[in-house]
Amino acid sequence: MKFSSDLLAFPPQRGTASQQGIWRVGGGQPLLVVVPWVSLLALLAGWLLAPAALERLMYLPLLVSTVLFGIPHGALDHLVPGRLGWAWSRRPGRVWLYVLGYALLAAATLRLWSLVPDVVFWGFLLVSLLHWGQGDLHYLETVQGRRRSGPWSAPLTLLARGSLPILLPLLVFPEWYARLAAGVHHVFGLPTVAGPLLTGTQTGVLAAGLALLLLAYAADTLVSSPGALLELGETALLLAVFVVVPAPLSIGLYFSLWHAWRHLGRLLLLPVGPDASPDQKTGTARVLWLVLDLLPITLVALGLLAALYFWAAPRVQNTETFAALYLALIAALTLPHALLVALMDLPASKPAGT
Repeated sequence: MKFSSDLLAFPPQRGTASQQGIWRVGGGQPLLVVVPWVSLLALLAGWLLAPAALERLMYLPLLVSTVLFGIPHGALDHLVPGRLGWAWSRRPGRVWLYVLGYALLAAATLRLWSLVPDVVFWGFLLVSLLHWGQGDLHYLETVQGRRRSGPWSAPLTLLARGSLPILLPLLVFPEWYARLAAGVHHVFGLPTVAGPLLTGTQTGVLAAGLALLLLAYAADTLVSSPGALLELGETALLLAVFVVVPAPLSIGLYFSLWHAWRHLGRLLLLPVGPDASPDQKTGTARVLWLVLDLLPITLVALGLLAALYFWAAPRVQNTETFAALYLALIAALTLPHALLVALMDLPASKPAGT
């Protein structure tokens, strides 16, 4: 695999002449595009050809995300307001209030797992659906040039693309969701409720709603996307993966090498600040500096996971229950992270040219 020397060559964003980007493979498509597609295609092919081998690795992508892309993709949140030049971010007192509020929101979510686990579980799924859909919407608009042909175009895209990795596996592999929910109950020392998460009627209504949503999204894509076949092909890949590959494996890989990977690519586009040296602003050094910026909060999050593990150790009996414990931490971190990213996408929050 050959990397071009032009680290910052990137597809145009919303009509701008040029934008910064990330490595291209052999001078062709940027890794921001290639890695997600190749990873899910490989997963789909691997499951169709050797399901027994991959079944032993069911939770591996999710567990690897603790250090690779998953947790790190939100580890710049404390610096994002300053990188975007938000007015309040120039006042240290307000920055500390923001960091404190972020931490308190995460801590409150974590505490609620032991009080109302079912509410937090379903809330986490909803927040993840909206957040992952927003991530794909941003990518489609900035990289693939998707337009908003009407007031419902963006909401349709957000809901449809977010539903594929969240609702579709819930409908196709409900037992895996039930096991994960039961695992969270177990690691927090709560009684586990047996039985499916959804009734037959609820499943039917949800399936019909999802089908209508995807049909509406496909119709809108034909008029909103200049690369409609490419976008629909990408959607078909997601559909196939989440229908065929069991939920822990497909969602774990999607989280790391689709959603988190694309968000990290977005972070590379953020201004690095006036105090940065010239080497920090261009080339491979930009990636290295991003890694260094992500490291402190990633280590803090790993410390929290370790603390949770030692607290729940008597109830963490296998990989599945550890994954449930990790899910609780991810849920706590996702809510403030998703709110920040939502603010990043407000028009008034974007630097000129992005």
